[in-house]
Amino acid sequence: RLAECISALSNARDQEPTPDGVLARLPLEVLSLIFCRLDDLSLWHSSQVCRRWNQILESELNEEDWALFIKRRWPLFKAHHRVQCWKTLYSRMVDSAPCKRCLHEMWEQRPRGVSAAPEEAGGDGSWRAVRLQHELKLLRTDPPDGIGAVPLDPLCCHWQAAITGPQDSPYEGGQFLLFVQIPSKYPMKPPIVKFITKIFHPNVSRHGDIGIDSIQHNWSLALTISKVLISIQSLLTDPYCHVCMEPEVGRLYQEDRPGFERTARLWTIRYAMNGGSLDPGELLGHWRARRKVG
Repeated sequence: RLAECISALSNARDQEPTPDGVLARLPLEVLSLIFCRLDDLSLWHSSQVCRRWNQILESELNEEDWALFIKRRWPLFKAHHRVQCWKTLYSRMVDSAPCKRCLHEMWEQRPRGVSAAPEEAGGDGSWRAVRLQHELKLLRTDPPDGIGAVPLDPLCCHWQAAITGPQDSPYEGGQFLLFVQIPSKYPMKPPIVKFITKIFHPNVSRHGDIGIDSIQHNWSLALTISKVLISIQSLLTDPYCHVCMEPEVGRLYQEDRPGFERTARLWTIRYAMNGGSLDPGELLGHWRARRKVG
């Protein structure tokens, strides 16, 4: 008998399917205990599970909570009007991301404290740290037009950047957010940059990866985070279609420019204009109406 018990405890069992309705029958006290241990994105996902969970979270979270969640997760986002519902805005921001899983994983990658080995991690005094502090100072005092960037952690390992869509392009009026990961050997190695706002562009994959030569093949010590962001911004008005992250989008750009610009504009309104005075759905309606009149 003892041997059977030890065997049962030692050997993994096949996972049994969760009976229907178990989650719905969890007591309120248990759910509240679970919810209080979740981060903002997990709370948002939980609110989408069922009506009961949504009602519980609505009773426990107020508008100020959702406003704070947005400020923490997207520090460069700015609403240019009075927000009617912060949770609705949070939902739009999540839906605007190319990959919800990446949005969560990028947040989890950030260091929670100062490393025990500051020279290796890029702490105070290292070449990496001095370089990054200098770049950050320049970005704060003399930022390029339509570009911003802030570190998300004390070691400047992870940054969030924002690029304003250039005028006279289908991206005009949009704010495109990016996630920048600085390697431990920066500036010897280039940063990893990804869009965290959906964008219809030949050189940006549907996952947010960017095909730009300066950070993939021709990195130089003379390049900075600011210069990389400027290169990405210029890519919005001058795509490079000989080598594309999205070949079908590149072909559309070359063979049907008006069709490409229509789709790129629709994506900009839908995903990159959450801070405007109108809901993206209303903006789409106005834009389509103007096109019919024209």
